[in-house]
Amino acid sequence: MQDLIKRYFWVLGGAVVMVCSVFAAKATSHILEAKFLGDPDHAPHVTPMMMTPTAPKPTKSKDGNALATRDIFCSECTPAVTVASTNPNDIQNTTLPLVLLATNVGATPPQSYATIINTENQRQGSFGVGDLIPGATGKLKEIHYKYIDFENAGHIERLVLQGQQAPAPQPVAQAETPAAEGDDLQASIDSGIKKIDDNTYEIDKSLVDKVLANPMGVAKGARVVPAVMNGKPNGFKLYAIRPSSVYAKLGLTNGDTLSAINGMELTTADKALEVYTKLREATQLEVEIQRRGKPMTLKYSIR
Repeated sequence: MQDLIKRYFWVLGGAVVMVCSVFAAKATSHILEAKFLGDPDHAPHVTPMMMTPTAPKPTKSKDGNALATRDIFCSECTPAVTVASTNPNDIQNTTLPLVLLATNVGATPPQSYATIINTENQRQGSFGVGDLIPGATGKLKEIHYKYIDFENAGHIERLVLQGQQAPAPQPVAQAETPAAEGDDLQASIDSGIKKIDDNTYEIDKSLVDKVLANPMGVAKGARVVPAVMNGKPNGFKLYAIRPSSVYAKLGLTNGDTLSAINGMELTTADKALEVYTKLREATQLEVEIQRRGKPMTLKYSIR
């Protein structure tokens, strides 16, 4: 054991030398840092920042009309507030010295802008919805192809494109037209489909013509989604069928999968469009469906 210690005693001496070298290096580093990297005697020159002038305080008005018109004995009463009119019949052409040079109507209101010039101060530029119009007290409300509407003095004013005429306001009675068309289509559905038995139906030709003319009118009667079986499309599945819809009148129920019409498969949307094109004038239809996992055929005759 003593021979082993004597043989490798130089290792202990080497370790001591290394530790002493590390401490010596750190001491030298601190000395140099204190001598050359200390704080300077004089701080660098800093330019003082100019104070931003604050906005002047609003002057108090001595007008007593606001107090005179308010009921001081009613804590819940508030003064009347002028609201801009949005009735199309109340919109008047503006009398401000403004000229509408051009409009650009985008897909959404934030993407639209109008080029306007004020002929008095020659201020011009492109303005979007919500921007303040030069010379007006309000902001730009709507941008159309031939005119714009903006707020001014508590009401809506209209500025027409140079060389164009303002469109006449739409009569309110036209809003009732879609409801009338919907009622007429529903009446045709109720009277245009006759059930012969559980699998056979007769359809009036006039109903088919109305459906082809207005396919969106019956699209809301059910939810149609692509159906997939074993990773492959196999038709279209029906959900949320309304009891008064054309789907219910034709004998279809929730969960039915339409797979083919007159032998032509409905596997994709392109296939369905092809079948629709070929069978627009057909008088006999055989619709193959899957109902609760079992195949079933519904027959329709168009007269």
